[in-house]
Amino acid sequence: MSNSTAAQLQRGVIVEFDFSVLSGHAFLSDICRARLEKEGIKADGKLMSRHMGGKSFSSGLNALCNKLQKTVDVPAVIAECNGAFAEALKGALSSVPKGFVEFVKALLAKDIKVVLVSRADSEAVRAVFADVQSGKLVVLHDTATSFGFCSWDGWRRTARKNDLYERLCVAVAGSGFSAKGALVSGMGVVVKENPLTEYQDISGSDLHISEFTAALADDVCRILRV
Repeated sequence: MSNSTAAQLQRGVIVEFDFSVLSGHAFLSDICRARLEKEGIKADGKLMSRHMGGKSFSSGLNALCNKLQKTVDVPAVIAECNGAFAEALKGALSSVPKGFVEFVKALLAKDIKVVLVSRADSEAVRAVFADVQSGKLVVLHDTATSFGFCSWDGWRRTARKNDLYERLCVAVAGSGFSAKGALVSGMGVVVKENPLTEYQDISGSDLHISEFTAALADDVCRILRV
């Protein structure tokens, strides 16, 4: 069997770690809102969702500022927010649910590759799984341009970077926007419930959950038809 064929046959799970495991939406929203207040802009969650949700950070921020008739240095604001966001994520790693760690271990035991995508420091994320010795657990550092979600090309790019074929992958998404992106890319989708994104459409997803458990690996196998 050629290497390319072997890669296509490998099953994988790609996890939107910051937003489905950690409280990334709350962190990013609070950080962005606090930074905008320094510019004299008061934006509540509803206003941010309406003008920034489902967009790139830059286009969403521009849309919000245009709505409020404000001018800011968009690249500078984004850079500051992303830096603070990465630090907030790193500080939250001690609170990764035990059920998620068990879920990852159960997937690896079934010979399923697991890719954790995070804006946090990769070594810090990997340390959460210090007792896991497997080449099939990958932590991918990625600073997405989107505002709190993963687009279809983001899911596809992550799969291909890790020698995975998207139609043999399940995405673990933290929002409806991310779920739609994964569906468009051809992946199966598990959505982690989040009160901050419950207004978003998750129809078409294979499964939505309130918590992670080792037993969830069996559902993933069902979705992957393993």
